[in-house]
Amino acid sequence: MSLTHPAHPRGQASETHASSSLGAARPRRPVLTPLEVAVGEAVFRYQLQQPVADAPQPAHYYLALQGRDPEAAVLHRLQRLGPVVHPFSRCRVTARDGVVDRVTGVQGVILQVARLVWVHAAAVEAIGGYYCTHRHAAGFRYHVAHARAPWAVTAAYLLWRV
Repeated sequence: MSLTHPAHPRGQASETHASSSLGAARPRRPVLTPLEVAVGEAVFRYQLQQPVADAPQPAHYYLALQGRDPEAAVLHRLQRLGPVVHPFSRCRVTARDGVVDRVTGVQGVILQVARLVWVHAAAVEAIGGYYCTHRHAAGFRYHVAHARAPWAVTAAYLLWRV
């Protein structure tokens, strides 16, 4: 779960539950704030500009922002950068093939922003990375800042790689 900016709290969030097909209750994730969406988009922009060695070519990217599909407007803006970008829900992961498009069957790369931690009003630490297969993935810590311009990644630190 993400931590929110102290000046922009979500308020008192209650544990809301949704019923699954088996009747069991599971907690709903809170809706992302506009700031969280903007920071996530900045990290995706950075990730899309970094080459992923041995990625399927042409690369198809499947984006996940804190375990869910990014907003359609974010996907549309990122698609203008050139790569083939889809929501995370459009792919599936298999042990044999790695990331596979549910519609076309083409292999791809998952880019994710898993967690956001607010450092102060204009800086966020984001944890994310990429996944192609169980033998080709990496995790990073991104420093994201906002200073008169849109949010942007100012540093990336490798946490692990396989």
